[in-house]
Amino acid sequence: MGLEVYGMVEELFLGDEAFRLWEKYLEILKEYEIKEILDIGCGSGGFCLMAKREGIDVFGVDLSKEQVKKAKKRGCKCEVMDVCNVRGNFDSGVAIFDVINYLDKKELKRFFECIKKKINRYFIFDINTLYAMSELAVGSLVREDGERFGVLDSEYEDKRLITKITLFKKEGDCYKKYQDKIVQYFYTLDEIEELSKMELIEVIPFSLYGSEEAEKLILVFGK
Repeated sequence: MGLEVYGMVEELFLGDEAFRLWEKYLEILKEYEIKEILDIGCGSGGFCLMAKREGIDVFGVDLSKEQVKKAKKRGCKCEVMDVCNVRGNFDSGVAIFDVINYLDKKELKRFFECIKKKINRYFIFDINTLYAMSELAVGSLVREDGERFGVLDSEYEDKRLITKITLFKKEGDCYKKYQDKIVQYFYTLDEIEELSKMELIEVIPFSLYGSEEAEKLILVFGK
């Protein structure tokens, strides 16, 4: 699903909005007195590092080898692993920045079934609003840093946001081209409640880019 190519390009497109979202999650973890989490879709470890500095014990999993490699180099405890294969239980879990939207309905149902077996108290995650997926994300986005040149081209149709990724990465004296795509699925709050089979405790609208309309809903579920 394009995870490895996205892993190579993600840092080009992560700006201050990622830190704002991570900070909001830390506020929520403190509010619910959570000191141990399973970080699902941990990426390159940005949130892991922030949480560790706040005294939170974090174990991360991600399906991208590229991302986990970066996270380990930064000092995070993490593995390339499907959440259903994680051993043991954790006080609570988080899935930050679009993790849920990458799963189709069948995958999401299985995902929630596994989550209920792995966490003891809370599962906290965000979903994209219709505004974010059908309006804000549509179009092209270009970033470069001297070593990489990346382009994201996104279009929304039939409750799916399809993003084509093009990356030119410097390797020696040349640039190598990588291409792939990722798909995100839009879910209503009612659909998430039905699929999760957990108790919805709190809904927190959150704006990444300062819009009047929220781009994300952060959801706190209790087991």
